[in-house]
Amino acid sequence: MEPQSPAKNDFTARRGSKGLLRVWQWTDDPRVSIRERINASGGLGYRVTLPKGVTGGRVIFVQSRDFEDAKAVARAKGLEFRESRSTALVLSDEKKIQAARAVKILSEKGLAVGLDEAANHYADAANALLPFNVSVSEGAKQLAEIMAIVAPTGKPLRQVVELAVARLCPQGGTKSLSELAKEMVEMKRGWLARGDLRDASFRDFMSRANKIADEIGSLALPEVTKEMLFEWLQGLSLTRRSKKNYRMVLAEMLRYAAQKRFISANPLEEFTRQDIKEIEGNSSEMRQPSILSPSEASKLLDAAFSNPDLDLGAAVVLGLFGGIRTEEIKRLQWDAVRLDDESPFVVIGPEIAKKRRIRNVPLPACAIAWLQRWKHAKTGPVARSAHTNDFQKRFKKLCAAAKIKWESNAMRHSFGSYHFALYANSLETARILGHKGDDNVLFAHYRALTSKEQGATYFGILPPSEGKVIAFPAKSVG
Repeated sequence: MEPQSPAKNDFTARRGSKGLLRVWQWTDDPRVSIRERINASGGLGYRVTLPKGVTGGRVIFVQSRDFEDAKAVARAKGLEFRESRSTALVLSDEKKIQAARAVKILSEKGLAVGLDEAANHYADAANALLPFNVSVSEGAKQLAEIMAIVAPTGKPLRQVVELAVARLCPQGGTKSLSELAKEMVEMKRGWLARGDLRDASFRDFMSRANKIADEIGSLALPEVTKEMLFEWLQGLSLTRRSKKNYRMVLAEMLRYAAQKRFISANPLEEFTRQDIKEIEGNSSEMRQPSILSPSEASKLLDAAFSNPDLDLGAAVVLGLFGGIRTEEIKRLQWDAVRLDDESPFVVIGPEIAKKRRIRNVPLPACAIAWLQRWKHAKTGPVARSAHTNDFQKRFKKLCAAAKIKWESNAMRHSFGSYHFALYANSLETARILGHKGDDNVLFAHYRALTSKEQGATYFGILPPSEGKVIAFPAKSVG
C-alpha cells in the first residue's frame, strides 16, 4: 500500500489562542479565509469566506464539516476568481462592453445570477443541443411549449416522451394502413387455400380491406388516430350495417397490427358506445326485421314443392322451421339431416357453421312432415348450387312463383320471431339460431313482435294431406 501524500499546508492561522474559534488565511491570497463555527447541533464546522475584493461582486460563503474539504473549496474558488480577474485585465474594450451589456440584460430580465454562471449555463445548453442543430433560444422555446402540453397529464416530461416514442416507433416496425391491408389479404388467402376460411368470407374481407387501403391507406399505422377513423367511418354513404361491417374489418386489422407490434395501442378501442351510435345510428331506432306471415310462408312452401326443378323445397323447410342460415343450407349435406332419429335434428358442423359455432338444430313436426314429402334423393347436397349466384337466381324465381315480396333473411327472422313467441324461451331460440352466449342478437336483429297464437299457426303449417297429390310440373319456373 502506497503511503498517502501529506496534505498541502497553504493556510496559516490568523488567530486561535485562549479558546477563541480559529481563523486561517490562504497564503496565495490572504483575503480568502476559513473560520471555525459552532453549528446548530453543537458540532464544529468550517465556513469559507470569499470577500467582494476577490469575487468582484457579492461575498460568497461556503459551509463544510471537514477542514480539508473547506481548504479544497477555498483553493478552487480562489483560483477560479483569480483566473477570471486575470482574464478581465486583458479584455479588449469591445469585450468589456459586451460583458457590460450581458450584465444589463440579466438585470433587465430579472435573473439573479452572475454573468459567469449565466455563461456556464448557456455553454452547457449549447453543447447539449449541438448534435440536434437547435439553438439555445429555440430549444428553450420548444421545451416550454412541450411542458405546457404535458402539464395536464401530471406526469414527468420524460415519461410522456417515452410513451409517445413507443407509439410512434413501434417495435414491429412502421407500416402503412395499405401495407397492413395487403399483408392481411395475403394471409387470409393462405387460410382459404388450406380450407380454414370460406370463399365468401375471404371475398368480403378483401373487398372491404381494399376499400380501406384505397381511401385511407396512405396513413402510417402509428399516426392513425381515433378521430381519423371516426371521420372516415361517419363519412361513408352506406347503410348502418355496412358501416358496422367496415368498423369490424378495421377492428380485425388493428388487432392484428397490435399483436405484430406495428402499433402500441389500438385507436378503435377508444371508441365509446356514443361514438358508435353517431357513426352507425341508434339500433333502438331500427325498424323490426321483416318476417313472413304464416300465409306467406305457406305460399313459399307450396311454390317450392310445386317447382321441384328449382331444388329448393328442403332449403325452404330448413330455413323456415330450423332458422338455418342460407349460407349454411347451401353447404349442407343430406347425411347431416337426421330424420330417422327418435328426435330428428340437423347437424350444423364446423365445416359449414358461421364462425365455427357448431350446433344441433331440432326439427319440429311440421319440418319433418314436409321433408318426408320431399321427393328428391336424400343424398349429396340438400340444395344444389352450381356457382356463386346460382342459388340466389333460383330463389328469386321461387319468390316470383309464390308471389311474395322477399327481404333478406326473411326465413331466419321468421323462425326466430315465431319460435320465441310460441315457446317464450329466448336463450333456446338464440341457441338454435347459433348466436353466441346470450339473447342480445335475437332481440336486436332477429325478433319481430308476434303472438303465441301466430307462432302456433306458423309451426302448424303442414303439407297437403296424404289423400292429396302435389303436382310436379315437368318444367321449372322460368
